[in-house]
Amino acid sequence: MVSFGVNEMIVILFVIFIILLLLAVLNPAKSLEESRRNRVKDLIVVGLILWFSPSVKIAGMVIFFYGFGILLYEKYQEGKREALNST
Repeated sequence: MVSFGVNEMIVILFVIFIILLLLAVLNPAKSLEESRRNRVKDLIVVGLILWFSPSVKIAGMVIFFYGFGILLYEKYQEGKREALNST
């Protein structure tokens, strides 16, 4: 049987958390057009990578939230267009 130490368990939980966070954030981006979807994905992934690196945490947070803000804005515009087209 394989036994993990505390450090290995923390790393495994951290990786699982990152994967779930990426799935939760990037899943709504699927309905965007390709160029905007790629831009949002790039910003969010780069922001997360920088956010969890020790020397540039603030820059990573800013880039991540900028990408997330773009995603929210694009989804808002998409919903607004659908609402206006359905009336």
